[in-house]
Amino acid sequence: MSKDSITVSLDALPIERVPAAIAQLSARLLTTPASAPSAADLLTPQQVAEMLNVSPRYVARHAKDLGVIRVSARKPRFRRSAVERYIKGRTT
Repeated sequence: MSKDSITVSLDALPIERVPAAIAQLSARLLTTPASAPSAADLLTPQQVAEMLNVSPRYVARHAKDLGVIRVSARKPRFRRSAVERYIKGRTT
């Protein structure tokens, strides 16, 4: 993104919204980005299947719902927190 495209989009902003836009941009800069999950937080499909008491095939079919992270084409991993949210959502 070039500097000019940022200027153009800010110029299109109504003057009364500029302070709010500046506050939002400042807040984004002050927040720390989410850290990458550690190896302990990532689960293999087999581990997820054991947690859910289902087959690994079920895990593969529902990978998107379970929060899959593609480490590589053949190495899907799942965030423990996403799987736990999935479990909570299914029990309530």
